Amino acid sequence: MTFRTDSAEPGRDDYDLARLLVWERGFAKYDADPEADLLRRVQELFTEDEHRRALAYLAASEQDTGRLDVIEAGLGEDTTGDIAWLAGQLRTAWARLDELRDRIDNSGTLIDLHYMAEGIDYVRGSRVQNELKDTVR
Repeated sequence: MTFRTDSAEPGRDDYDLARLLVWERGFAKYDADPEADLLRRVQELFTEDEHRRALAYLAASEQDTGRLDVIEAGLGEDTTGDIAWLAGQLRTAWARLDELRDRIDNSGTLIDLHYMAEGIDYVRGSRVQNELKDTVR
């Protein structure tokens, strides 16, 4: 894969790069060959490092529920200890965060969605664009 050698817009932070990547994924899905179109768009807009940073930012927002399952399984019968309580609180927080992200994605235009999403470091639309998620890794 051939990326840009110099940044199109130097100084963009990871959040901005991830937003741009999700934006381009949204456009690519309308092409006859979405994967090829996304690949072309990414190569035109990103350096290799910028693309890696954008993917890492998006991956960091995914919850590691498998690891939490392993922790909970390791507790055995201890359902009243501090670790069990923390695991339950984390699972509840993740569920509420998922609901908040879904509401941001499904919101209309009556509120400043960028401001709200930025408040929780969330890239709007990244949860609904997962069908093209792994196409340009």
